[in-house]
Amino acid sequence: MHEVPDTLAIDVVLLPPGPIMEMAIGANRTLLAGNPGGGIRLDGEDCLPHVSVAMLPARREDMPEIIAKMDRIVRRCSPMTMTIDAVAKHRSSTGETVSAFHILRAEILALFHKTVMNVLAPYATLPAGPPIFFEEASAPSIDCFLRFPETSAYERYSPHITLGFGDLPELLPGIDLPVRFEVTKAAICHLGSHCTCRRIIAGFDLGTGASAAHGRPIR
Repeated sequence: MHEVPDTLAIDVVLLPPGPIMEMAIGANRTLLAGNPGGGIRLDGEDCLPHVSVAMLPARREDMPEIIAKMDRIVRRCSPMTMTIDAVAKHRSSTGETVSAFHILRAEILALFHKTVMNVLAPYATLPAGPPIFFEEASAPSIDCFLRFPETSAYERYSPHITLGFGDLPELLPGIDLPVRFEVTKAAICHLGSHCTCRRIIAGFDLGTGASAAHGRPIR
């Protein structure tokens, strides 16, 4: 059983449906074929493709309250239609190329992001170092995580699905962009290195109108 630290690096995420998960995992495999040591190996259980909404270091003792507040937000939010419109690339702080599926920032998604950030901001605590992650995390991973409110939130929020390290071709066999899909699930995840989603702490169904939180116990 994985032992949960007193302070956790958490990410509130939206989880794409199965076909989009598989599309992201396939793109990740293409990257790994050219860069076997790429460090991000997506799968459907232990390293989930996801759309990040809000990241913060949070106390384990606050997690039940955080889960309850997220449940209230998600219950009022209808399933979201999203569009992957391009393969995006950027340079990491270590100079490596990172490829991602860029997602159009629809108004409902921007509002969801802002709402979650505002509600969870009071729970952000001082990090206790790399042990807050699911596994040992690199210094660039920690820096990216801690700087999320400054570099990636509100006006700077740019939704995407990270695919891995490497220069992914903009035209991929079997993928005809843009791709539209509907998201019906959200989650709070415990982050691993490279800000990957390694463990679902709690999952939620969008727009149920009733309490929908589920997930693994926090121990």
